[in-house]
Amino acid sequence: MTVTITINLPESVVASVQRLGEATSRNISEVLADTLEMILPTFSNLSEINLDSEVSQLSNQEIIELANLKMEERQNQRLGELQTKGKNAGLTEAERYELLVLMSIYQIGQLRKSAGLAEAVRRGLKTPLLP
Repeated sequence: MTVTITINLPESVVASVQRLGEATSRNISEVLADTLEMILPTFSNLSEINLDSEVSQLSNQEIIELANLKMEERQNQRLGELQTKGKNAGLTEAERYELLVLMSIYQIGQLRKSAGLAEAVRRGLKTPLLP
């Protein structure tokens, strides 16, 4: 089942989607739908903990898990590959997009991890990283 929606996008995004569509012989709606289907599930891999949840409301076990959060190994490896290739040979448009997504996942994970670590220290579950 699909649902039809209408959205306003910046011209630069539309141009990128059009180029990707031309390169893959797909129309804009297919490119956008496929992209969302690929990207959105990756954010659920960050943690079982809801990104919008209040850290202070989490259990001690959830706080420890959050404070120890790491990027999925496969994603971390691909991030490194793309960074190295970007420095050495340059990236295709699709690879630049993939790198952007992986960097976003990494940054969100680091923010959540920082919040978990701060709460763990506040609760006395972990010692501060710096004296």
